[in-house]
Order: sequence, then C-alpha cells, then structure tokens
Amino acid sequence: MRWALVAIAVAITIAAFVANLAQSAAGTQPWDSELGDNFIFARSVPFTIALGVAVGLLRVRTRADWVMAAGLLIALPTGMWQYLGGILDVEAPVPLFWFYRVHYIGATLVLFASTAMALNWWLAGDRSMLVPNGQWLRHLRGLAHELPPPLGTALASTIGLDMKRPRPEASAYSFYDKVVTYPSWTVAIVLITVTGILKALRYVWLIPGPILFLASITIKVLDQLRIELARWGAARIRAALALVWAALNAAVALLFLATAFTAKTAAKEGIIAQLSLLIGGLLIGAFAVFVARRCILSFTQRATA
Repeated sequence: MRWALVAIAVAITIAAFVANLAQSAAGTQPWDSELGDNFIFARSVPFTIALGVAVGLLRVRTRADWVMAAGLLIALPTGMWQYLGGILDVEAPVPLFWFYRVHYIGATLVLFASTAMALNWWLAGDRSMLVPNGQWLRHLRGLAHELPPPLGTALASTIGLDMKRPRPEASAYSFYDKVVTYPSWTVAIVLITVTGILKALRYVWLIPGPILFLASITIKVLDQLRIELARWGAARIRAALALVWAALNAAVALLFLATAFTAKTAAKEGIIAQLSLLIGGLLIGAFAVFVARRCILSFTQRATA
C-alpha cells in the first residue's frame, strides 16, 4: 500500500512538473529566465512536499540523508555566489540565472529530503537523539567532558557546571551530537528551507505585511553590510572570509588533536585510526595557520602602504 502511494505521488509530481514547464515555455508571460525559474520552483513546492510525505512513509531515512546531502552541496555554493558575487563585484563566466536554476534544483532536493526525514523520524518514534526533559544540565556536563579541555573548562565556568561530579555515561549518541550537532543542523535546515520558500513565493502569493517588513529590515541590514564591505575592496573581503575559514579549520584541527587518542571509536579501530586523526589534525592546523598568516599579512601590508 505504501509503495502504491509513492508511485501515485511520483506520477502526480512528474505530471505537475511537465505541466509547469509547458506553462512556462508557452511564452505568455514577459518574464526573464530568473523570474521564470522562480515561478517554476514556487509552483512545484506543494508537489515536492507531497512526494516527501509519501516517501517518508516508507521509512527510508538513510537514502533521504544522501538526497539531503546532495541538495545542500548544490544549493549552498550557488546560494552563496548569488550574494557574495555582488559583494565581491565578480562576474561568473556563465549567466546569473544558471546559478539560480541550479540553486532551485538543490533547494527542491533539500525540501523533499527534509520532509521525508521529518515524517520518518516522527513515525519511528525514536527520540534518542534528543535531550530528555530535565536532563539538560547532565548533558551539558557531559558535553564539557567531551570537548577539548580548554573549551570544556570555559563552558563549565561560564554556566556553573560542577566538573568534580562523575562523568555521565553517553547513550547511543554522544553528548556533543545531542546538544550541538543535531540542534544546530535542525535549526540551520529549517531556517534555510523556510526563508528559501518565502523568497520564492513572494512573487506568487501575497505574503503578510509583518513578514515582509522583517524581511525588508534584514535585506536593508545586509545591503548596508554589502556597502560597507565594498569600501574594503575585494582583496580585503576575500582575506577576511579566508581568515574566518582558517579559524574554523583551526577549531577542527584542535578537536582532532585533542580526541585522537581519547575518542572511543578511534580507540576501538586501533592505532591506524588514531594516527589518522592525529596526522589529519596536524595537517589541517598547519594549513589553517598558513592561510591565517597570509590573511593577516594582507591586512598589515595594506595598512602600512
């Protein structure tokens, strides 16, 4: 019965997509390529969600994870270029509407996969990746123990955790996964999905005034940021972005080095896995230091010029 439902949903989605393309290709609307693709994506949203609901009933979470990863790999770089290209005043060798077109493909995959995964998770009834009610302090204390000592000590002193108490035992998921990884990814995906849909629907359906007001304020702030960054010059902007990237990689390198010989999974797999974490952390850290040094030199040389 579930497979029949999926087959029906696939057939309806394909038919709607073909009709959508035929309507856009009819030439009855004076839209450019960017706005035309926007309308195609906006009209396909209900069918994408319906297909995700149908597939979510099949309990195929792992395959939906791969679809989500593919969608993010497509949507995030193209979405960043749409904004950063204007800030850096750089033109791509292909027309801009192709970035939007590829971005909409990735957004469709993300919307489909997130719907399927959310329904699958809800029906499965597995809540082991969530922090149970009343256990946040225990999980924060466990997180402080899992973090590298400087970060764990800083977290404990900031929120007043008693680190002298015995270290709590983790369940199937680590404290870091339950407190940091899953909540942050959930919030990020929800924000990306909801804001992306609102942006696509603003030309199709009437959006309430308060939402448009908040969106306008956000756009104004971002636009002012774009103006301020433009005064820096493209070289300094690239150096600043690279410096942020280097800082993130330095944090990853410290995590690798701190957990190379303490991580449970690496300890079970043996010395090869532990050395891989150690060498990988050293290489990532060295490259991060090199990039950061080049960025700082770029700022100081321009300041003294």
